[in-house]
Amino acid sequence: MKAAFAVWNKRIAPVFDVAREIRLVEAESGRIVRERDEKLPANSGSETGRCLIGLGVDTLVCGAISRLMLSQIAAYDIRVVSFVAGDLCEIIQAWLSGDFRKEAFTMPGCRGGRLSGMDSLEKKVHRANRHGGCMNPRGGQGVGRAASTAFELKKEHVMVKIAVSCEEPGLDSQVDPRFGRAAGFCIVDPDTLEFKFVDNGSSQAMAQGAGIQAAETVCRSGANVVLTGSVGPKAFRALSAAGIQVGQNLENMTVRQAIAKFKAGEVDMASKPNSMGHGA
Repeated sequence: MKAAFAVWNKRIAPVFDVAREIRLVEAESGRIVRERDEKLPANSGSETGRCLIGLGVDTLVCGAISRLMLSQIAAYDIRVVSFVAGDLCEIIQAWLSGDFRKEAFTMPGCRGGRLSGMDSLEKKVHRANRHGGCMNPRGGQGVGRAASTAFELKKEHVMVKIAVSCEEPGLDSQVDPRFGRAAGFCIVDPDTLEFKFVDNGSSQAMAQGAGIQAAETVCRSGANVVLTGSVGPKAFRALSAAGIQVGQNLENMTVRQAIAKFKAGEVDMASKPNSMGHGA
């Protein structure tokens, strides 16, 4: 296995989004076989994810990480162990022994954050949840919760903002069945039906990675629910890692009708993608 540790001054970098160096550690049977330092790109989380995948990384250990960055990294099937603090060498040894439950390795203020390794994203898609002010992709309610209807969010008094893939701006626009290559997204307040349109033209022009790019667009919009037709596996992982629930198979209807189905509790949140990708 190979892990990357975000580094700053011989300690775990406090904020991964601005970290520019990692310690790359390859281990077998609990012993280090290779170790070196590598630079990170200074651009988007998608480029960082591609860099980590190119280095063969399967686990990232870091300090604080934004919801958007987490979703971008997780989209590449990289396990993220976040909100870790402390001496780099001590944390590497703890990682080798599998002991990441010590309170000493949790960032101050991150109550309840468990730092043990996560299951493979292929087996269990994790969500970014906040605990005591901390975002912990391991803890809290899992994606199994998504099997309930989206309307349960309303019952829990969670402020809901819905991103609906659409062919053009407006509530009476048709739902675009393609998430990744949708023309854009109507970001709707389901209570007032006030909305804004977010263009997705940059994703439409991409030969690859349209789904991940569209997921980034939705993350930036502040939406916590997506209503669409088809979502590919990479986009689904990115959305799930950002804590965004996904309603699929909403086709041949308007944005307004999709919102009405959501409010009526007729939209089940998906636990897996319904497309093999290719721009979905």
